Amino acid sequence: MPNSERRSWSGPLIDAHAHLGQSLFGNSQSVDELLASMDENGIVQAAVMPLKPRGYHLGPENDRIAAAVRAYPDRLLGLARVDPWQGDAALRELRRCLEDLELVGLYLHPFEEQFVANDEMVFPLMEELQARGLPLLLAGGYPGFSHPSQIGDLARQFPEVTIIATHGGQLNISGLLLADAGRMLRMSPNVVMETSGIYREDFIEDTVAELGPERVLFGSNAPYLDQGFEAARVRLAHLDAAAKTAMASENAMRIFAASPAPI
Repeated sequence: MPNSERRSWSGPLIDAHAHLGQSLFGNSQSVDELLASMDENGIVQAAVMPLKPRGYHLGPENDRIAAAVRAYPDRLLGLARVDPWQGDAALRELRRCLEDLELVGLYLHPFEEQFVANDEMVFPLMEELQARGLPLLLAGGYPGFSHPSQIGDLARQFPEVTIIATHGGQLNISGLLLADAGRMLRMSPNVVMETSGIYREDFIEDTVAELGPERVLFGSNAPYLDQGFEAARVRLAHLDAAAKTAMASENAMRIFAASPAPI
């Protein structure tokens, strides 16, 4: 593809992975900061979820996500965050988020909550998502917690749940872990690869070529990563306009059942 064509695509994006709040680990992002970044980078909507809070209590953070979505319904989609170690309380919180707060999916971070992605404690949450036809956004690539093989095992046990694996399901993006991530995607048709932090552009392009553009989804992981820089992964990929549009917005609209925001 000529460079002029490669750089000419400038369609709108939906960010499938952005955080709000004040993190226990130091990062923070307000609604106003996120919206300003979205406006600057041509991002029309974002799926938002809580950072891990200093007080460890996720319920109030889910309430803040819901309030942000209510304030900006054309710009934000909300995902619940729960801690599977809380057992029945985690399931009740997920149901509250989906029913009372009208959030549209679940975000789990195995490393920050220190659980294994395919542990049985996750199953009741997956069953709830499966019954409702809602997706899971899973922080992927953490050895021992969310290795591609663990993501793939979870996906096989819940084939009707769309699992969005952040960072393509791996963090190292080289060697055996890259091969493991590719194998997981090939064997798990209900897993979609999210693009944040994937500096190997060929991994994104090869996944689209082999599995189709519907298996790749733009996400930024803001504020940990820069939205504009992450958006460039889609805009500058050696892919045709139809594939970029699928990655940039159409897949998110399908997975989150979202309506496109005004451009």
